[in-house]
Amino acid sequence: MGNCCSNASAATVIPPVRPSVSASAAKETPASRRSSEGRRYSAGPLTVKDLDMRTLAPPRANVFTSGNYTFSYAFVSQRGYYPDALHKPNQDAFTCLPTFHGDKSFFGVFDGHGSTGEHCAQFARDKVPDLLAENLKNGMPVSNALSLAHIDANSLIHSASFDDSMSGTTAISILFDGNEIHVSNVGDSRAIVAQEVSSDGEAPQLVAKPLSIDQTPFRKDERDRVKKTGARIMTVDQLEGYEPIHENWGLTLGDEIDESGDPPRIWHPHGDYPGTAFTRSIGDQVSEELGVFAEPEIVTKTLGAHDKFLVIASDGVFEFLTSQAVVNIVKLYKDPLEASRAVVEEAYNRWLQFEVRTDDITCICIFLDDAPMAAPIMPAVSREASANSTKMHRNSIIAGREVLLAMEDSLRPVRGLGVDTNKSWRSRQTIIGADAVHISMLPDDDEASRASLPSSPTSDDAPFDLAAHTVAKSEEDKDALWNMVQHNFLFSHLTDDKLNDVIAVMDKETVLAGQVVIRQGDDGDKFYLAEAGKYDVRVKSPEMPTTDDDHELGPVVHTYTATASAHPTFGELALMYSKPRAASVVATSNGTLWSIRRSAFRSILVRRPLRNVVARLRAVSLLKPLTSAQLHLLAEAIKTVVYEKDAVVCKEGHVHDKWLVVVSGAISDLKTQHTYSTHASVTDFALTGSSSMSPTTLVATETTECLCVTRAAFEEAVGNLETLVATYQTRIARKHELTAAKKTTPLRALLPLGAPIEGVSTLDDLIVGPTVFHDESCAFRIVTTKNADASAMTLRSMPKQVACDRRQKQALAAEQDMLLALGNDLPRGITPVAAISHTATDLHALFDRPIVGLLEEFGIFPLAESSVRYYAAQLVLSLQRFHAEGILCRSLDPTNLMVDAHGQLSIVGLRQSKYVGAGRTFTICGNPEYISPEQINGHGQCLASDYWSLGVLLYEMAVGHTPFDGLAELDMYRSIASFSPDTLAFPEHVSTGLRGFIEALLHTKPNERLGWTDTIELDEDAGVMNEAFFESVNWAALKANELPAPLEDIAGVKFRDLLASAPASKRTLDLAVPYTREVDWMADF
Repeated sequence: MGNCCSNASAATVIPPVRPSVSASAAKETPASRRSSEGRRYSAGPLTVKDLDMRTLAPPRANVFTSGNYTFSYAFVSQRGYYPDALHKPNQDAFTCLPTFHGDKSFFGVFDGHGSTGEHCAQFARDKVPDLLAENLKNGMPVSNALSLAHIDANSLIHSASFDDSMSGTTAISILFDGNEIHVSNVGDSRAIVAQEVSSDGEAPQLVAKPLSIDQTPFRKDERDRVKKTGARIMTVDQLEGYEPIHENWGLTLGDEIDESGDPPRIWHPHGDYPGTAFTRSIGDQVSEELGVFAEPEIVTKTLGAHDKFLVIASDGVFEFLTSQAVVNIVKLYKDPLEASRAVVEEAYNRWLQFEVRTDDITCICIFLDDAPMAAPIMPAVSREASANSTKMHRNSIIAGREVLLAMEDSLRPVRGLGVDTNKSWRSRQTIIGADAVHISMLPDDDEASRASLPSSPTSDDAPFDLAAHTVAKSEEDKDALWNMVQHNFLFSHLTDDKLNDVIAVMDKETVLAGQVVIRQGDDGDKFYLAEAGKYDVRVKSPEMPTTDDDHELGPVVHTYTATASAHPTFGELALMYSKPRAASVVATSNGTLWSIRRSAFRSILVRRPLRNVVARLRAVSLLKPLTSAQLHLLAEAIKTVVYEKDAVVCKEGHVHDKWLVVVSGAISDLKTQHTYSTHASVTDFALTGSSSMSPTTLVATETTECLCVTRAAFEEAVGNLETLVATYQTRIARKHELTAAKKTTPLRALLPLGAPIEGVSTLDDLIVGPTVFHDESCAFRIVTTKNADASAMTLRSMPKQVACDRRQKQALAAEQDMLLALGNDLPRGITPVAAISHTATDLHALFDRPIVGLLEEFGIFPLAESSVRYYAAQLVLSLQRFHAEGILCRSLDPTNLMVDAHGQLSIVGLRQSKYVGAGRTFTICGNPEYISPEQINGHGQCLASDYWSLGVLLYEMAVGHTPFDGLAELDMYRSIASFSPDTLAFPEHVSTGLRGFIEALLHTKPNERLGWTDTIELDEDAGVMNEAFFESVNWAALKANELPAPLEDIAGVKFRDLLASAPASKRTLDLAVPYTREVDWMADF
């Protein structure tokens, strides 16, 4: 086994075969070996010195050879941080044996657990390689030798000097034997290989491929195995009765986000022990009777030119990082020591973003250098995998592939997956509808704006031709389809006319056994209804190796069978919004499906039969201030009237309250002799004057058809015309003023949207502070000025490249329009934009107060009722201001609401908001748990939809979770669509007043919802503000910002911590994303 020097804490390190290492991989230089100041650690409870004392790492990388290859390797192991046990020992152990049993090499990581976990890990670290060497010396085949070494180590540990009854260790190791590696896994540590994969015409990419699969109760095969012993599989919450018994645990079709943070565990049938979160380990004697054993799963692989590096790590790395995320980190470094440090540091940072502690974290990186020998060394023919050696797959897995193909339950969920590093790990992904970029405050007849919009099935410029898409069907088929869809939540709320239209465009498809109906990962745009046949649902883990057979689709997780009375459906979410398929559906028998595309379904939902009427109204100059949504509402109130030749339309001095637009024919004004022909509006006085008295006599000179609406019907549909015109003129004047100012404002200069900021005229006058929040498109940072007495502010920065790639031009322009309409004298719940600017690479918006984070990051729910009342009142004032301008907010949820330095909730930026006036919008947009029933039912969002979101938010504030928390996405939408407020469950501490207030906000019909009247009358002193729940609110003091916010102290502390989090000298203004696209549209920003 070569020279062995044991480290007293946890490691065994063998000196390299040769003293030198490759310069590219392991040479120690000032650049390759980062100083303490260059570390990537986030601000946390430990200083860099503390972390250094907790970390074990070699001074430099080392090398060894095996087969054709020279390898460089290094390790880093960091003791975990436990605030209640600051001196808890590192329970990770590892071994690096570059010279092992002659020409072999052995590397392993052992992750201990329990009160004697460190002893268990160190025992296994020493015994497993010793026993393996002995087995190989006795001529035992490699696979058998590895398996027996782990099993015997487990037997020996039971008689060790320490107690292993409720303690043990996992084990992950790689044995190098020529060009072959043998990976042995016991538990939930992990080994991965980074492979270079290239597609046609694309640059090669490094892709993480698993060499082991976590052995936990998430895996159905492992779960079923231990359950045969009588074991119970539950999370702690399920054990204690807080959650129902199920085996879903966040792994619904394709979902890998563990929402609870607590995994399923193994429990004795008659006691609440041992609670192990894995199904195999070394030690854990009590768990053995429940099926937990030490037999490893072994994978043998031949290394190839496409294999670039290997990583072995404890589960402290993979708790919050996917295997691909680890590969993405490691590939940035040429030195395996620096790569190992980077992985450990990132894992440490992730732990502290989601927990108050960290696990022990250990990582070994092994880099493959160029092969020095000309002729390849092939594995011996006598090996167990020789039958497969002549036709190796590109991945070169020649034994143990069946282990890696058990992918439905293969990997436990990665906590925080898909969540920004500055967000809470509970954060829920906001849906941005495909046509969200259509938001605009300008009328839709602004041709320059409309020309730049992407096509959409909801656009007036792309009418849906129902007749052209109708598929001929027998009456029997129509009746059958009607019965099949009437109970589906997407169709049950449609009118008979729209349901008939949906059925009319459904297409019949015959499928054959073996046909893939839906393929996981493809863009979903089709919904299927099964009339006959049998269909398997199959799910592939993202880390499953690609193969050429059916296993590439993953294992079967469910089977649907269509019968005369049961008609399963696939792809409901595809009808709501664009989303990659979460699973594959494969026909296992011949069958019949009915399908409909999202474009057809959404077009039918928003299609209005009055398109020609809208077109005529759009041509009337009097109606120029009306948006498209308002024109559609007006069209629904329009009637048609026909005047015969010589008929009197109205008489001078007589009351006439009907406004007319000529469709065909002509009308003559007897006083002026003017003739009104097609498209002309005739009786404008009926809408514009204070009196409906006709100033002249009008007569039809031929048979004339007119569109007709009374003043009362007009104002009920869209409001008072004079008010609409005044609002429009004010808005246009502001926009023209801003547009003129933009033309004379140079790069980096700040263009105020309100009063100028004293002492600040350019971006160079700002001092960039810490980043508060960032998502996939922009970053929010605290900034100060050189004036020490000035208040801090928030700068939102978006790379121009991102804005262009994501087609954000219209969204950004519309946001500015809405902010201009709202003005600067805003309720505290809306943060105004003080100024805008841009540089050569970035777009910047300066908000007039400092933000310290998203509401969800604070983790303070449930709140005291007084706090709920305060924030409810604050948000009601904000909604009334939005609705007074006809703006639908769509940001009332903890993943979008921000908290400022004074603890006030604040809506910062309006990229999700949309001007709808008295109309509706059909874009699916918002946090899934906050989506309103009218969005799901196809009726479209209106201003009252914001009050639904307010109701859900207040429930979460009071109870700690939303009414739809914990449901799979499709089940959640079904629950929302069929929701009834009387089904809400409240804890005892929630008062009757708050319960009633929330229930009134959560009526499924908008016109029955509390707040509906406010959206129509727009009276700030009526409606919601007069509810009994707000009886104690001092509205005047709240509007004047004279009341302290409940989160003031917490937010103040966070603000001070942010300012002290990193040296200001390292912060730069621009985000370092080069801009390579055209620049013309930037002139409008």
